[in-house]
Amino acid sequence: MSENPFKLINTVAQKYEWLAFGHIKPKGWVLEQMQRDLTDGFLGKLDELVPELTKEDDIYGQNRLSKNVKSKDLGNKSEDKKWEVQYLWWNSETQSNWRDGYIRAAVLTSNQAILEKVQKYVEHILSCQDPDGYLGIYDRELRYNFDNENGELWAQACLLRGLLAYYEATQEQKVLNAVVKAVRVTMQAYPPHASNPFGVKASFAGVGHGLIFTDVVDRLYQLTKEKVYLEYSLWLYENYSQNTLSEQDIQYKNAINPAYKFKGHGVHTYEHIRALVTAYYASGNPSLKKALGDYLTKLEKCITPSGGPVGDEWVAERYGDATETGYEYCSIHELLDSYTHLLQKTGDMQWADKAEWLLFNAAQGARHPQESCIAYLKTDNSYAMVGKFRPGDVCQEGEVEQVRYKYSPTHQDAAVCCNPNAGRIYPYYVKSMWLRSQTGLVAALYGASVLDTEINGISLKIEQKTNYPFEQQIAFELTLDQPQTFEFCLRQPAWATGAQIHIEGSKATKQDQLWVIHKQWETGDVVTVNFEAKVEVRQDQKQDCYLSYGSLLYALPIKAERTVHKSHPVEGFYDLYYTTNENINYYFDKTEAGKFEHQLQQVNTENPWGDPASLLKGKLWNTQGQLQEVTLWPLGSTILRRVTFEPKPLPEGNQTS
Repeated sequence: MSENPFKLINTVAQKYEWLAFGHIKPKGWVLEQMQRDLTDGFLGKLDELVPELTKEDDIYGQNRLSKNVKSKDLGNKSEDKKWEVQYLWWNSETQSNWRDGYIRAAVLTSNQAILEKVQKYVEHILSCQDPDGYLGIYDRELRYNFDNENGELWAQACLLRGLLAYYEATQEQKVLNAVVKAVRVTMQAYPPHASNPFGVKASFAGVGHGLIFTDVVDRLYQLTKEKVYLEYSLWLYENYSQNTLSEQDIQYKNAINPAYKFKGHGVHTYEHIRALVTAYYASGNPSLKKALGDYLTKLEKCITPSGGPVGDEWVAERYGDATETGYEYCSIHELLDSYTHLLQKTGDMQWADKAEWLLFNAAQGARHPQESCIAYLKTDNSYAMVGKFRPGDVCQEGEVEQVRYKYSPTHQDAAVCCNPNAGRIYPYYVKSMWLRSQTGLVAALYGASVLDTEINGISLKIEQKTNYPFEQQIAFELTLDQPQTFEFCLRQPAWATGAQIHIEGSKATKQDQLWVIHKQWETGDVVTVNFEAKVEVRQDQKQDCYLSYGSLLYALPIKAERTVHKSHPVEGFYDLYYTTNENINYYFDKTEAGKFEHQLQQVNTENPWGDPASLLKGKLWNTQGQLQEVTLWPLGSTILRRVTFEPKPLPEGNQTS
């Protein structure tokens, strides 16, 4: 008889600790972008853009769902009646994920006017909590009593993540108490090994998303050190694996099956990584460790050159392709969150490299570089953005028209899910920039920022001054109440060909993926870092070529014609289409690869993407068989673009069979 893979053997120590949210704040261009999003952009104006979804439906309060609620009009295009049951809970995701990003951005930008709005929102949510602790979207008759699709655990997870961020930033004990009480009532309603929360007759997205309740119990374990939360996450994964569900990729039997390819909704496939990671660390079971390793191996095949994971919206057993497979903004966010969980728990810096690459390329490349809107779906090689995958696509009878390949501040005609997640992704990156070790601090992710924390009970501030990722030079300036001895660690990026690190009176030593400086630190100490980079020619799974420099992927920008598809009631917000008549056919000659040069322009610290700060210049072969000078831009500076290039065709007579 095989060993029970869900058996709790011994909890595995997590390598690093998160700092409390709000202890790391952005500066430089990240701060400027976050401020624009919050004050004048889609993040701050979403409640005005779609008030019927964000304000008018008090789904956690007076508009909780009951058996009398049979349908909801969300403004999206759908003719599939069997899916309508999940629309009932959709507003809980829209509201809570939006509020999560809104709360975090308000804290990180120190925007007092919006922080006052955040406080009123939190007070309202706490007022909705039932005496027994319930904080959800169902009335007493429905809650915890389902045999079909529902959003019980998912609605709670979305809400409680934002409340935990607010608690960490403010240290308001009543907020933590409310979260604990809410989680406890759910754990009592779904007791381990004596209930079946995922045992439903027909599941859709909501039941699948519910597994991510593990995000909440994992963080509660980290904040309270009570193992009961961590052990609950293990049981949730076990129960999920033992049921027949629509989202099956993460189930244990499929994770360990080498012949199984990811099939599901991409967002689920990538967020569920965190549930398996947490289950392994809860159990210490080698079977789950192997399952995690097998799952991550399969993941590698799903990644496009930009880091974007297949999912437009389903993975459908496909591998990442720069032209043929799109990725959803929700998937980008969820994968980044999973990467940072892997980083925090394993300490393996490859996950930091992947998080940076994903953020600065796929995520930034799916934002409009000038307007306040994002692409719901995007491809690396992007030749048109007109709603459809390709301009000439014809919707077959019985199919729902594809509308997601465009730029919009809401994407209400599909679902208002990606825009809220676009508001979350940078705050989630910022919270992961520094990690606490047993001996000090680790600078895991780079970017202009300031860390304000304590070390050995002494106040410590470290400001990271840089124009990263456009420049590879970083200065860390330290301020302490009094001298303290600890280890200051810096990640060596995988792309770096070398590093010059200087600290007066000390030196850095290389230990695996980290540079380590151990000394007595005092106010005025400065660590300067210069990571060396080169233009790299990489190849994708089709052996097409693409170029990078440092942590940025470069693309040939394609001149695009803009069309306003829709004007929103809020002034300055549009759904935008883009087309081109430009030639997009170029070929790459490896003999010219070494001639591409990196050029750094003056960095516009307000918006270095809208005014490209970093360029690659070289030559590509055109269709006339001529070498043509081209300038490549960072992916995040483009709208339409070409990232990958086929190798130059061999002359006739030189072909090989």
